Amino acid sequence: MTLEEAYLEFMEELEEYYEEETAQAIEHPERKLPPKRKDPGTFTVPFCFGNVQGRAL
Repeated sequence: MTLEEAYLEFMEELEEYYEEETAQAIEHPERKLPPKRKDPGTFTVPFCFGNVQGRAL
């Protein structure tokens, strides 16, 4: 088998694979996205370094 023949065979297999994947993707319905939420705004994260405790952004 020459390099060109091997390349053509590979490309044919690749095309068949993509056709199968596309068909499967069309068969399955898309998942619904969750509803959008409001921006939570700013938040603080509690921290502790030794004896120092506080909150940071």
